[in-house]
Amino acid sequence: ADAARIRVPVAAPDAWPQSPQAVDLPGLMSDQVLRDDREALKFLGYSAEEIEEALCQELPEAGEAAAQRSLEKWLREQNEEPKDLHEPVLWDLPTGGGGAKGHDALQWANLAKPDGWLRISHYMAVGCISAREIFARAEESRNFNGVAHRLLWRELHRLNAIRWGRRLFWLQGPGRVERPWSWDMKMVEAWKAGLTGVPYIDACMRELKQTGWLAYKGRKTVGFYFVFILGLDWRIGAFHFEDVLLDYDVAMNYGNWVVVSEVDKSSRGAHGFTTVEDLAAWKMEEFEWKLSAEKKNDPTGEYLRRWLPELQKLDAKHIHEPWAMSEELMTRCGCVLGRDYP
Repeated sequence: ADAARIRVPVAAPDAWPQSPQAVDLPGLMSDQVLRDDREALKFLGYSAEEIEEALCQELPEAGEAAAQRSLEKWLREQNEEPKDLHEPVLWDLPTGGGGAKGHDALQWANLAKPDGWLRISHYMAVGCISAREIFARAEESRNFNGVAHRLLWRELHRLNAIRWGRRLFWLQGPGRVERPWSWDMKMVEAWKAGLTGVPYIDACMRELKQTGWLAYKGRKTVGFYFVFILGLDWRIGAFHFEDVLLDYDVAMNYGNWVVVSEVDKSSRGAHGFTTVEDLAAWKMEEFEWKLSAEKKNDPTGEYLRRWLPELQKLDAKHIHEPWAMSEELMTRCGCVLGRDYP
């Protein structure tokens, strides 16, 4: 009863003030350039190859009206019976063993799946729709608590960014955690390209590269792998996300990376290690535990096959762990490690 009341959204204006004429600012794009995606990307300094790759992508419909349609479609779906009756395992989520029995009001199950839930963050990031509007419309949904929970995390990261200031971008993080790091750019590039040799990591990174989006679990797990198993400077990973995510948000992105990297608080983190190899050995069991959840949630490897054509012919038994195949089986499947797949 004492909680701050959340104001309902105000109505959109009927008309916009006329924009000033002949504005001449440094770096300003002309209307002609803005109307042509190719010219706009060239103006921003992208290479011809990068421009062609970008223009081949299937991007979500843009604008406020598209954002509102997406939200309304999501609201209708909340009243439908779920089509996927498979119960995902949640053991590597903050809920521990999972939510309470019965209706999953906070929708923890959706955090364990690769397809996401609201899929509206990219519209929020560029101002097509506000958190206030989503909150107000979601009150009609039986999963309103889940929406409120996601939006509260968004606000928490904003408050943390204000509190931490530039410490949010320090290698040692806001927690001033000192530990060894690597700057091996060959490993960085393999991670970016989805060529690490770990199928779940590679599928996530290729989806990110191809679509500019990645579900919650994917972001957390590829970040954990980058930081603790490869031992790389977490800021390089965070900057790559900044570069490719359609829903990039400075507080959410860097806030999540410092949490995953365990440099957000001095009480967390891997203290006392002198080499990245020792750190990786210490965290390997936890990483394998995370991968075991993905194997349980995708037993046939459907998500992996979607993004890793090299593994298409592997059976479900080996698709998550192709290194477990014999050389004969690798040859028969057309997937020899080191030749067809890292």
